Formats: sequence, C-alpha cells, structure tokens
Amino acid sequence: MYRLRMSFGSLWRCGVAALAAAAVVVGCAQVQASAVHPPPQAHLLGPAPPVVVGADQVTLLRSGPATFARLKSLIDAARVSIHVEIYEFGQRGLAAALIAAHARGVAVTVIDEPSELASVTTAALLRTAGVDVVDYPVRKQMIDHVKLLVVDAEVAVVGGINWGVNSPANHDYDAEVRGPVVRNLDRVFERDLVTCGRATSVPDRVSDAAIDVAATLPGAEIRPLALGLIDAAQHTLDLELFVLTDTGVVHALEAASVRGVAVRVLLDPSQPSSDPSYAALVADGIQVRWYRSRGELLHAKAIVADSTSVLFGSANWSGGGFARNHELDIELSAAPLVAAEMLAQMNLNWAASA
Repeated sequence: MYRLRMSFGSLWRCGVAALAAAAVVVGCAQVQASAVHPPPQAHLLGPAPPVVVGADQVTLLRSGPATFARLKSLIDAARVSIHVEIYEFGQRGLAAALIAAHARGVAVTVIDEPSELASVTTAALLRTAGVDVVDYPVRKQMIDHVKLLVVDAEVAVVGGINWGVNSPANHDYDAEVRGPVVRNLDRVFERDLVTCGRATSVPDRVSDAAIDVAATLPGAEIRPLALGLIDAAQHTLDLELFVLTDTGVVHALEAASVRGVAVRVLLDPSQPSSDPSYAALVADGIQVRWYRSRGELLHAKAIVADSTSVLFGSANWSGGGFARNHELDIELSAAPLVAAEMLAQMNLNWAASA
C-alpha cells in the first residue's frame, strides 16, 4: 500500500494523468524498477560535536545506530535516577539497560503511552523486572507523543526520535543537553507524573535565555513558536516535516516567500494528509519535495530559520500535534552551530530527494 501510493505521487509530480486502472499497472512497473534501481538514499550523519548555547551544552543527534548507542551509554552511566517518557518503545536493548539500572539501585521511572502496542509489550517487560512504569491517561483523539530521557537530573535527550524497532533507520533529530534546560525538561516529566495521578512536586521553571522548552497539554506552546520563526525569518527557512496540515503554517510560509525569504520544505510521502499543503506550496512557487524513501520515514518535525534558529521535537505540524496530543519541543533562537549541523543533514536529505 505504501509503495503504491508512492507511485501515484511520482506520477502526479511528473504531471502524468491516467485512469485509475492504468495507474495501477504503471505503479506496479515502477515498483519493480525501483527494486532494480533504488533511489539514492541520504546518509545519516552521526552525533554532532557538543556546542555551548548560552548556559547550556547541546549535542545534536541524528537518528541512526550511533544515537541509540548514545542513549544506552547514558542509561548505563546513571547513578541516581532515570526518567523516561516515550511514545513508541520497542527497543529491547534500551529496555534491558533500564532493567539493569534498576537492578543496581537507580530509581527508574517510565511514563508510557498505553495505546501504542510496542510500548505496552515493553511496559509489561519492565514491570515484571520491578521498574516503575506509569501509564499516561488515555483520552479521546490524543496520545502522549513525548520523547524524553533525563538521567541523574544532569543530562537529557529530547526530540522526535521514537525508541521503536525501526526508529534507527528513520530520519529525525534529538538533542543531548546539559545545563538549566535539563531542569525545565524534567519539570515537564514531573508535571506529567501528576497528570498520571502520581503525587509529586513540580519544580518551578528556571531561567534559560538560550533554550525554550515548549509543550502541549496543558498549554499550546509549540505552534506560536513555529509561526514566530516563520514570520520573523528574513533570508531562509528550511523545514523537514513528517506531517504538514496546519493551514496557518502554510499561509505563513507563503507570506515569507512573498517577502523574499527562500523557503524549502521536505515532506514525508507516506502521509497523504500533507497532500493539500504540498499542492498549495507548489502552486505558490515554493520549493517543496517528497522525501525519497527506501522504506524509512522522514520522521522529523524541524525548522531552521536564517541558519541561526531551530525548533524541533515531537510535535507534528497538524491539529493533533499542535493542540490535541501531548508534545514536547525545544527552540534555540541563537544557535548557528546547532543550525549548521541540522542543515548538514537537511541538505543531504534534500539532495537525495531530487
């Protein structure tokens, strides 16, 4: 089904019109051809060098096995506490690392999303080993989509990368951070424990001029940051989005293009809900492409503005991502070195999607 839709998308982008039955035949031929001559694949860059951003230290992580090795090393080094909040958890190696940490006396607490099947299986495994697992409350038309690890209240990893079986192959971003931002991220975790019915104290937010931690539920903090970056851009906007259905964002991108900003948008082809946004952007002459996949996803929810400011995390740019789901993003408003590292991967993804 996925590859068939990709074939239709390729035909449409090339301007070929055909009857549905004919399109199926052509689509099958294209699938066979792609097996012989697969599209080029963008290489996943490893972890970037750590950089200082204000009072924080930031290491950009870009999916791939190296990032998951990094996650495991942080868990293995924990001495006091580990907080995990993750939507999709199917990585047995990370589950084993959490169990081992618990066995050596580390206080491990996991908030899971009980509607995600892989997470349910992993949660049962963790509970059997004595790990404290808390289910996020199930609500209509919402999920706990957060991806967060906090170790010893000293280092955190936050972003859009799930801990699923196939997640290492997807193209997405996390950040390993140290400094005051860690407390603000852990504050979200503690607040979510309260949402889950756990009696605990929620620390106050600390001042951090470099990194803004933004969440949805109980607030709606992420969409204003996204629109703010787009509206303030003067030269360039580079976006990689798994889903783009927010018409306000599309209109803001169109307005940015009209005022002379070079806009570039890469979308994941497995999400048909993004088709109207793609069509609208193309109609306005904005550079937009479908990511060329070999089965992996362009799972990113990231924007770089003027090669200086970045916003990324778990929130899809949709009604669910901006309003209904529980999401967590970070914005770095003056981080050209982090932006350059993200653009390095974006440029590879864009070139391979031509």
